[in-house]
Amino acid sequence: SLPKTSHQSTWLVFQNANWVPLDRENQLKLEQTLHLGGTFVDIQDSHFPGVDRVRIFPRANYLSHLGLKFRLSQVLQPAADL
Repeated sequence: SLPKTSHQSTWLVFQNANWVPLDRENQLKLEQTLHLGGTFVDIQDSHFPGVDRVRIFPRANYLSHLGLKFRLSQVLQPAADL
C-alpha cells in the first residue's frame, strides 16, 4: 500500500493537442512505480485502444506508443481528507 501524503496527483498525457488524464487504475500504477523507484511501467489505457500495452516512463515524463513519445505531466492537488 502507498503511504499517505498531503497531496494527490493526476497524470495527464498530451494527445491530439489536449492534456487528458490516464485511466484511474493507471494513475495508481504510476504512483506505485515512482514509490518503488521503478523506471517504467507497462499499462493498457482507454486512450490507446487496439494495443496490448503502452510503456510509461514517469521519471522522464513520457509515454511510448508505437515508437512515438507522448509528453506526460503530473499535476499535484491538495488532498481533501486523508
